[in-house]
Amino acid sequence: MPTDGVFNRSFQSVFSGTVRYEIPFFQRGYAWTRDQWKQLLADLEEQVVVEVGDDGTFDDHEHFFGPVVVLEKTNAPHPSLKQFLVIDGQQRLTTVYVMLIVLHGLFKAKSHLSFAAEDYAEKLAPLLSNNLNVSGDSYLDLKVFSSKGDRLPTYLALTGQNPISPFLAADQQLYVADQNGIKALDDFLRRTLRTYDVPRLWQLAQAITKSLKIVWIPLSEGKDDPQAIFESLNDKGMPLSASELLCNFLFRPLTNVSGIDHERLHNEKWLQAQHQVGQQFETYLRFLFSIGESKMIGKDRRLYVHFKNKNKNLTQASALAVLDRIQEGTKYFLYVVAPQSHDPGDDQVRQLLRRISATNMSTAYPFIMAVLWAWKSGNLTLDDTRKLLRETYVLLMRRKLTGLATTRYDSFFPNLLARIINEPNKVQALQTAALTDDLYISDQVLSNALEEKELYNHRELAFARHVLEELDRSLQLHGELPDYSTLDTIEHVLPQTLTDEWRIALGNAANDVNLPRLRNTIGNLGLNSRSANSSFGNADFATKKDLYQEHLSSLNRAISAHPGPWNEDAIRANSRKLATQAQTVWAWTLV
Repeated sequence: MPTDGVFNRSFQSVFSGTVRYEIPFFQRGYAWTRDQWKQLLADLEEQVVVEVGDDGTFDDHEHFFGPVVVLEKTNAPHPSLKQFLVIDGQQRLTTVYVMLIVLHGLFKAKSHLSFAAEDYAEKLAPLLSNNLNVSGDSYLDLKVFSSKGDRLPTYLALTGQNPISPFLAADQQLYVADQNGIKALDDFLRRTLRTYDVPRLWQLAQAITKSLKIVWIPLSEGKDDPQAIFESLNDKGMPLSASELLCNFLFRPLTNVSGIDHERLHNEKWLQAQHQVGQQFETYLRFLFSIGESKMIGKDRRLYVHFKNKNKNLTQASALAVLDRIQEGTKYFLYVVAPQSHDPGDDQVRQLLRRISATNMSTAYPFIMAVLWAWKSGNLTLDDTRKLLRETYVLLMRRKLTGLATTRYDSFFPNLLARIINEPNKVQALQTAALTDDLYISDQVLSNALEEKELYNHRELAFARHVLEELDRSLQLHGELPDYSTLDTIEHVLPQTLTDEWRIALGNAANDVNLPRLRNTIGNLGLNSRSANSSFGNADFATKKDLYQEHLSSLNRAISAHPGPWNEDAIRANSRKLATQAQTVWAWTLV
């Protein structure tokens, strides 16, 4: 990185004149949060204002605020405008700009309290707006100009009204007030500084404009690669996420290319996908790009490294194809991770996806997404789709119930569809692949696990309830199934807290070290409503038997038929019975 022309600058100097600092497209949106804002205010108060004191001058005091790397552009959108791309220092520059905007607003608001306040506001005003008064694009007045949903709230903070701009419609779609960092900063500063009196606000303004110093590092247009320099610098401060780095890399061949509106593409495809998926966006990208790979892509930066290595010669055409794939793939991801609220168009498929989701075994999601994609694209029949999802569900349930490691699934599921898609009997091909890779859990291993392993686990209550519900369904012999949404609590027959009656009934077994584990096994569990579970409480077994006789749950009704005391032997016997039933409930289709 060049160092010619490097020197210290104050923000009085940075924002003076008709100047625009544009945040390049490859930068992230504004990302600083309350911790950084509070720290900056504390530093200014404690290390600048206090040290300068009442008699000192802010010009003589320096507080280093880090480097700002810029690239001056020769094709500014207005002849009198000096334009710089901000390669590094976006968060610092934006934060200070919004701080000065807020201070200016507070001086205006307090002008009725102090003649000086109006004067202070007038002194700050030239640092905030270019005042070009260009018809058609009010954004030219902004001294910090960004994209990705940040420029509209910046303009709103400065003027209190929407701009006249060709970007406005797109920006209004991108701007979500309660999720935007600029809006959050503006609100934070107004709340924090509104109690300051005018002299204290002016001290803060001088500390920012005169004492707060940056190291100004200019680059040369046409000589330096701004994105490469940016990536080398981004680990300092707040590192970019894998998805942000991936976005920058993906748009590289699309940025500043004649005939390609890269910002529109970013808004309509990348950001649209991001908004649809929400906080799971990076997880989605990991699953999406794992489809067809030899193993699951790693998390965090490994996702970006994988994509970069796979796309070393990324062209405009291939970048556009990836964007289309990212946009299209969101619906398949949402079918898988949120089947309760996203309908794929077939009730059986949706019910299978709900069951798969209950296993919480995301290692299979690339395969399931690929299956759904192939079905919707006409490369798989609906019948094959249903069958493949059911066999996958069985495979996952058996592994989950045994608690065995799933590490090898990382290299099984990503490319599984490619292994079976051209086979005449795809169900048999899936089963063969799993057996060949020694991933299917036998009946004996499943039974042993269910008899000995704790099913009830505070970290996996939803899964335990799913297991009990599916077993309960299979044991219902007549009539309509109960509304399982009302049976929303797991019932312990032998209670978790033993009463004196239960201790007497158990005898010496009450002190058995294995008892805590045993009472969380499947044989001691049933389903109940929250209110009924509360009323059952720690009742003795005779009372519970009477209550279970007319119960909606077949699991509970079966327990009511137990003749003897409810002890360790009874729990083990019931676990063995349910383990046998589980072999049938979660059995592959015979082919």
